[in-house]
Amino acid sequence: MGSGGGEALVSVALDVQIAVLGLAALAVAGAAGPSLRAQQRDTVPDKLAVTEPVYQGWKYYQVYCARCHGENATGGFTAPDLLFAITAEGGVTPDSFRVVVHRGTESKEMKGFDPLLDDELIDRIYAYVRERSAGRLAPGRPHRAPPPR
Repeated sequence: MGSGGGEALVSVALDVQIAVLGLAALAVAGAAGPSLRAQQRDTVPDKLAVTEPVYQGWKYYQVYCARCHGENATGGFTAPDLLFAITAEGGVTPDSFRVVVHRGTESKEMKGFDPLLDDELIDRIYAYVRERSAGRLAPGRPHRAPPPR
């Protein structure tokens, strides 16, 4: 074997060392901190994460209200937009909301849900609608927020 073979072996060994060093540098960089995607995930608010009462309100809303008021409380063919109704301009207060859900409307377009829904459940439905109306909760299916750290 001539001297050219030895140089080739040295060159291959050097290439392997460079590759190993490069992989080690990548591993250290990855261990040094979270990826950009993880950083973004931690800083962008999850607009579907809700507290337990709001989650329960969403569930009961889907059972009793969504058929007429729409899946996201934005109204339907037969019922008004609740996101607007509970604003200052809409004029529906938590108390009047509770009364209408219990008794229904005077025009009988909406039936009352007494005794199916008690005050606590109605308050949870209102909390869900309030979160949607304020823009803190995105349209769609919410999920329970993880407990605070």
